[in-house]
Amino acid sequence: MNKVALICCREGSKGIKNKNIKTFNGKPLLYWTAKNIFKARVFDKVYLSTDSFKIANVGKKLGFVVPGLRPKKLAKDNSDVFETHKYFFKKNNINDSNSIVCIINNNPFIFSKIIKKSFLIFKKNKYKFIVMLARDVDIDQIFYRQFFLKDSLLFPMFKKQLIKSRINRNKKIKIMSNIGDLRWGKPSQLKNFREFNNIISKKGFNFLKINDQNYQDLNTIEDWRIAQNKFINILKNFGFKKY
Repeated sequence: MNKVALICCREGSKGIKNKNIKTFNGKPLLYWTAKNIFKARVFDKVYLSTDSFKIANVGKKLGFVVPGLRPKKLAKDNSDVFETHKYFFKKNNINDSNSIVCIINNNPFIFSKIIKKSFLIFKKNKYKFIVMLARDVDIDQIFYRQFFLKDSLLFPMFKKQLIKSRINRNKKIKIMSNIGDLRWGKPSQLKNFREFNNIISKKGFNFLKINDQNYQDLNTIEDWRIAQNKFINILKNFGFKKY
């Protein structure tokens, strides 16, 4: 069974323009992802899927296999990334009989230690359960306490569930949130968004817990500023000095 890494980087990122190859602490963002992946020494094959010649060329120089560009219809703002997975698996003959797959987002905080530890969790459970990252969520922030805006007023998204829940912060309930920046699974589990969610809803998933102090989303320019400072501090203070 090949251990396959797949990184999907499209050209038209909106929150942070040219995010995937934008300079992050002196290097293209994709450089740090590549460094983490290859340092982990877990994978037999490491692929990059992109619609951009420029991103593809950067990826090739970093050691990624780029078997052609993906169609532009799979790289729009509203495109389903699981459709990209499906397209890529079919095109490159990646299936349950020959591969297990790790989808890794282009995020420098997915350190090599995280990749290795998450793989060991997947292996320990004989590849039966999807493995992702997860972090603690404050009990006041669980989904049915979220609100939406209408006519300058805020309304709970799930009124009945909110009323029935009787949840307050004194209740000892452990709430975790999954992070989609890393997903281990079989190809059949990762090629359809609906099926993926059905699987984790019915069976649950294994996870590696991470600390917000050592992780940062990269969706906005503000995220980017926070991430650069946080990243430097992690390299200095959290065991990544030889990164």
